[in-house]
Amino acid sequence: RVLFRSVIVGIKGRKAFGDNREWFIPYYADVGGGQSQLTYQAAAGIGYSFKWGEVVATWRYLDWKEPGDHVPKLTVNGPQLAVAWTW
Repeated sequence: RVLFRSVIVGIKGRKAFGDNREWFIPYYADVGGGQSQLTYQAAAGIGYSFKWGEVVATWRYLDWKEPGDHVPKLTVNGPQLAVAWTW
């Protein structure tokens, strides 16, 4: 009997710096498997916090390998830009 169909292990966080700690470096990485042979992704970048929220620019890389004929391997990477409002 199989208890887990997939397992993913990762890390996520941010390191703040600057006079008021308004600048930060966000990071994220994970690796896993199960239904797919292997999948992993990583993202890192730079962000700035305002009183109303934050703006973040990152680069993300994703690699996915699937057993079978549908999509045997998928690799995508590129920039991301996000704006988050807090209230």
